[in-house]
Amino acid sequence: MNAPCSLWVLTGNGWNNLMDNEYPPAYIKDNYEVFDRFTFDYLFRRLLAAGYDHEEAKDIILYNCALSTLVMQERLYNEYYLEISVTDGMAPDLLDMYREAFNKSVFNKN
Repeated sequence: MNAPCSLWVLTGNGWNNLMDNEYPPAYIKDNYEVFDRFTFDYLFRRLLAAGYDHEEAKDIILYNCALSTLVMQERLYNEYYLEISVTDGMAPDLLDMYREAFNKSVFNKN
């Protein structure tokens, strides 16, 4: 006899049956190689928006994704992930890097 199985987890939105939802979410499956901070921040914000708290979102990414050393150090080891929120725009460190690259490409003629 095949009994329906279920897997219940406690998330920020209460108890959820993972068998009813796609787990991990498709955007995690599509971005399993997290080699840059932009991708990490994108995935992390999506998980926060889906109702996971910071620790759950970190754990989901750690369990399901391949992370670069840069991402591990800059986002996890330094605990920057705790400062990310759904309403934030681009992270200040990434915005500075983007501006620097833009200025070099536009204003440097060499």
